[in-house]
Amino acid sequence: MAKYIPKSEYLSKDPEKRARQLANLKRGRKPGSLKEIKQHSKKLQEMNIIEFATDKNYLDLSFKDRPAQEVVLRSIYGLPLDDKQLEIYQQLTGNKKEFEPGQTKIETILALGGRSGKSLMASIIGIYEATRDKWKKYLNKGEAGYVVIVATRQKQAEQIIGANCLRMLENAPLLKGLIKDSTQSEITLKNGMKILSLPCNSTAGRGLPIFCLIQDEIAHFFNQGVKADENIFNSLRPRQAQFPGAKLIMISTPSAKQGLFWNYFSEGFQVPGRFTAQAPTIFMNPLVNKSFLEREKKRDIDNYNREFEAIFAEKVESFFSYDLIMNSLKIPGDIAFQSGNRYLAGIDASGLSGRDKFALAIGHKEKNQVYIDITRTWNLKDPDPIMKDIEELKNSYCFNQISIDRYAKGWVQNALEKLGLEVVIRPSLADCFINLKSLMIGNKLSLPDKPTIKAGLQNTQAFFSRNNSLSIAHERNKNGHADEVDAIAGTVYEITRNDYQIEIEGRSAGPRPSYEYDYLVGNTYYGAYDERDRKVGDW
Repeated sequence: MAKYIPKSEYLSKDPEKRARQLANLKRGRKPGSLKEIKQHSKKLQEMNIIEFATDKNYLDLSFKDRPAQEVVLRSIYGLPLDDKQLEIYQQLTGNKKEFEPGQTKIETILALGGRSGKSLMASIIGIYEATRDKWKKYLNKGEAGYVVIVATRQKQAEQIIGANCLRMLENAPLLKGLIKDSTQSEITLKNGMKILSLPCNSTAGRGLPIFCLIQDEIAHFFNQGVKADENIFNSLRPRQAQFPGAKLIMISTPSAKQGLFWNYFSEGFQVPGRFTAQAPTIFMNPLVNKSFLEREKKRDIDNYNREFEAIFAEKVESFFSYDLIMNSLKIPGDIAFQSGNRYLAGIDASGLSGRDKFALAIGHKEKNQVYIDITRTWNLKDPDPIMKDIEELKNSYCFNQISIDRYAKGWVQNALEKLGLEVVIRPSLADCFINLKSLMIGNKLSLPDKPTIKAGLQNTQAFFSRNNSLSIAHERNKNGHADEVDAIAGTVYEITRNDYQIEIEGRSAGPRPSYEYDYLVGNTYYGAYDERDRKVGDW
């Protein structure tokens, strides 16, 4: 009779080999477990993206309260639509394109309002495509295929991978076992596929075989440099050539009618195999805070239309050139108080919540030069320490006037007046930044050489509407909302309020009692808002 040999005797003495053997045993020790695994694998390959997203054993998501998001996914993959979903499709496409059932789209262009679920949909598509075995036949033995998600910044790129893709995979009972390895920016699956997220200023994706390219917030890639959208696209798009039917997804809040995203969107309804859609935030995500949207609409209608109505602006460009910024950052530190100077201050008040900062700038003028002597920012929820610091600075620099914007008329104005300060309401940001730029062009402004001020100036964008009216905007980032720069712009405006003549690159604007300052964009001079008609005009 043969001697019984326990299973442990068959395990290798080598620790690494032994670990691999034990890992394989975990696939299932019950009778029929291998058959069950094969059935799950077959089901995974056969299920469509909606089944994949909603099945409790997979992503376990619900589109009940966000039906437009489901229609977007159905439209991309050619899944059937019922009558109600067909109405949503018609609204998404503006009735410009008939629905084509059964036809998967290889290109998708989505212009959607902020908080519409863009990153969520991008993550669902990325995970779904990464679990398709059909891509393996186009890869060499041992070669990995890639889903590449490009975002505007490294932090955003990491959030898409960590907060969305990895979290959804780990919470899916029948998908978590597919995870082989993960980092902040890359997930490796056991089927040999990878999900990689990159910022739009990275070239790390060059040379990778990419079967699904997702560009998240591509309309805002220009913030990272001139033609950053085209450069990153041109470096990655050719990497999809080896995959028939490779997916291209461009999904973004609109910016302006220029750049790669606008070009693809504007021609999208006529391009075969491309799904193009446009929708406001509330349509895509009815769960969004409606009172917040109303406040934003009242605060800045132009910004609201771009950010939440998904309406493209006519034109956008960086308001300050890099050379202009660097030439103005002349002061290495704070300038101490000097008797004989008349100091004025300006603030950009935050709501003491969120990522905005409460900012203060103090400055003065000597002859034809304007100096910003000191800036301060507070990231606090308690207003008392802020007001205490402002009072100390008031006593140190002996200023008695401070400017605020019209949104700070409430408690901020009352608190400043209690400090004995005369509070004035600054004009619009457009007025203030026109004035600021005119001084910079004339080399008449000296600013503290601080990274936050440099970043804020670089982050200042000019939007021009159909009638050429100007709106100023800043992209929100980890440093806030360019709050320090807004405070500087308000302070400089008050310092130069009574000046009516300025030289712009050797050309005199002359005495102009109605148009205070002028600035140059391209080869065109623009006047500031006239106090009577509040319009921007050429001259």
